[in-house]
Amino acid sequence: MSDAVLERERTRRRWHPATEIIILVCALLLVFGVPSPLVPLVIIALALGAAVVSPAVRFSSWMIGVGVLCLPTLIVVGVVQGLFYPGAEAHVLWELGPARLTVEGLSIAVQIWLRVSALVSLCALFGLGADSARMFDGLRALRMPVSVAYVCASAIGLIPLLRTRTRQAIESRAACGWPVDRWSVRIRLLPAIVAGLFTSVLIEVEQRHEVLQQRGLEDSGPRVSLQDHNDDGVQKIIRRGAPVLTLLLIAASVAGVLPLPDAAGLIGGE
Repeated sequence: MSDAVLERERTRRRWHPATEIIILVCALLLVFGVPSPLVPLVIIALALGAAVVSPAVRFSSWMIGVGVLCLPTLIVVGVVQGLFYPGAEAHVLWELGPARLTVEGLSIAVQIWLRVSALVSLCALFGLGADSARMFDGLRALRMPVSVAYVCASAIGLIPLLRTRTRQAIESRAACGWPVDRWSVRIRLLPAIVAGLFTSVLIEVEQRHEVLQQRGLEDSGPRVSLQDHNDDGVQKIIRRGAPVLTLLLIAASVAGVLPLPDAAGLIGGE
């Protein structure tokens, strides 16, 4: 089967990028708008399942990215909040010298870590499966201005460029005799590499902007998709209904109508 046929089949299996953007925003609003840790836990589980079945995301890359970003956060919030919670009337579960494990500190640590993990899981899933063209088409389908869509799409499109330029810079230093396999040497070279990357990114953005101006890409022009995307009535219902449902759930949580336990209740401090 040819690459073109495989690409069309993969595109047919994927949702419209506008639907993906709406789901991403609604999920993040739920994570930070509803105080129960059950919400980010469910979001993480759904992101895990989506990473497994997604035709555009490598599960190993997603797992590595989430693990690298979330594990340090777990350690930091676990030590700072879990062992050194400043509350005077906290429920102590374990104590050793100045360190004490409290229900209140542990509940805050769990809530922070789950929210950060849900944020990273969703953004990694979206970022690894999206490219600049999909982002641009999705934002334009949501009636975003061309300037906003261009900036957001360029941010994603520049990620592979930064990775390639960084590898080329390290390889050029290695060719000049620098022992770049040592982390101490890489740290010494970091300021010069960052300065070169910053300059090259500015030049790249300026060149892309000139190309768009020459092609007459304006807000008043027709919204023409850069790629072919799968869209149907179900997705249109999702794009209209998901924001309404999200706002209703957040309002119900704020009003106390949504009976979801908080972290302290799940741990057993209340």
